[in-house]
Order: sequence, then structure tokens, then C-alpha cells
Amino acid sequence: MKIPGLSKRNLILSTSLIVLVLLAILLKTTSKETFYALRSAKLSYLLLALLSWISYVTFDGLRFTLASLSIGEHKMDLITAIKVITIGIFLAAVSPFQVAGLPVQIVLLNRKKIGLGRATALLAARGFIGYSTILIAVLISLKYIWPPPSGIVRGIIIYATILVASIFLLYSIALFLPNLVKKIVKRERIVKEILSLRETTIAFVKNSNKKILLLAMLSSIATHLSICLIPFFLSYSFNSPIDFGRAFSFQSLIQGGLLWTPTPGGTGIAESVGLFIFKDYMNKEILGIFVVVWRFFTHHFAATVGAIFLLRELREI
Repeated sequence: MKIPGLSKRNLILSTSLIVLVLLAILLKTTSKETFYALRSAKLSYLLLALLSWISYVTFDGLRFTLASLSIGEHKMDLITAIKVITIGIFLAAVSPFQVAGLPVQIVLLNRKKIGLGRATALLAARGFIGYSTILIAVLISLKYIWPPPSGIVRGIIIYATILVASIFLLYSIALFLPNLVKKIVKRERIVKEILSLRETTIAFVKNSNKKILLLAMLSSIATHLSICLIPFFLSYSFNSPIDFGRAFSFQSLIQGGLLWTPTPGGTGIAESVGLFIFKDYMNKEILGIFVVVWRFFTHHFAATVGAIFLLRELREI
């Protein structure tokens, strides 16, 4: 199966970029004090971070499964949902502008006998529910981190807020103002794709069981809270505790800011933002280790699981 945007060259470049970025962080921030700090790390909180990751992936899969059930689609079990999601995360991590995930996810859903229209509608609905959750989280976050501690953090906050709001606004325009889309967008192919997305989304909402769809939205909130618990527990593990309000705010802003990045999976950008955001709250000697472990739990772990799932899928073709 040929995967758009994924090649041996892109895979090598993306993996090399991840390794170089993580090595650069460790070389820049590691000192003798780092090793002493690691000796006093609390493994119990590291285990809680792992459990938070499991909760995050499970609720994300549940969100997708419930969205499927809301339109009477019973072929999407929880394991399939997690598989589709993590494969998408892996492909986004190894392809520029994160372009490779969606076509493969549609193929995977087709293999479960879910038609093209329903597969597209489900992925669009998952995206819309997810973007809505992140937008609300970013707005709530402002209460805990405003005014920001530095101009760089202020810029990150403004960028993340504008990006998430813009995606949400564009999605809303496509849904509610199709004639405006036709006036603004001149390329006919793009207009057709936008209108097709609108039709599938509207059909999804009209035909869905609203009670089950509400459960999907609640699962989306649980998904976001779970990933926000990861930096919270890691900060306690490395003896630089951050209160949950700040952990929630920082993770929400980073999630929002990484919705669209030119580098595969936001590599380099996410780590740099993490260093700037967490440096005023973490002990200096442990900052680099914290960012590396935080990035592993919030991104690389799921991408690795997705890579394993994808290899198994390719072998079965």
C-alpha cells in the first residue's frame, strides 16, 4: 500500500530530526546536578504519568467509538479506534505538514467495512469535537497564565489562541456560510472538497443519536484532561511540582499551537516551546530531562504504538 507523504527518505529524516532535537536538549541542559536530581525522582508519579497516557489513549479511542455508535455504525470497536488514531499520530510524526494520516485512516476504516462517506464523516466529526475541546481549554487556560511570565510565552499564547480560533472559525464558515466559501475560494476542486466536508458533517449531526454524541463530547473532555495530567505528574516525579491549573494551561496551549506545524509531528517546535514554557517552573538541572520525558509521553509513545500497528496492518495486506 502506497502511503502519500511517507517514504523511506521522509522516515529517516523525521527519525533523525527527533533524535537530534532530543540530544541537543540533553546536551544543553544536562549537568552533574542532573544526575543527583534523577536519583531523587519519584517513580510513583512516573507511573501515574503512564496511567494518564493510557487514560488519554483510551478516552480518545472511546470518543471515536461513541461518535461512530451515534450514527448507528457498530463496526468500530475500541481497539480499532485506538489503532486508527495512533497510526494517524505516527504518520503525522513522519510526514511534512502532517499530511499522510488521513488517507490511511480512511483505508483502515474501509477495511472494517465502513464506507468512504461514513469514514470521512467520522474523521471529520472527531476533528471537530477535538478542535472544539482544545478551543475551550485554551480560553479557560488564560485565567491561569495571564499575564504571562515573558514575551515569548505571551507570543505562544497569542499564536495558539489565534490558530485554534481560526481553525474553528474556518470550519464554522464551511458549515454555515457555503456561499461565502464559493466567493472567497477560486479553485473549484478545493470548493468541492469543502462542500463535501460540509455535507458529510451536517448529515452526521442530523443522523446521530444526540445522547451518544454528548457522551463522545464528554469523552473528548476526559481525553484532554488525561493528557494534561501527564506534565502535572511528571513535575511531581522530578520534584518541581506545578499546580494542575498551570499544567492544564501549558498543555492546552501546546496542543493548540501544534494543530498545524511545518515540521513532522511538530518536532523541534514542540520541544522548544516546552523549554520556554516550563523553564520558569522547573528546576534548571532537570528541565531538559523533563521536556524529553514529557514529549515522549504526550507524543512519541503514541506514535511508536501507531508504527507497530501500521507494520502489522501492512503485513496483512
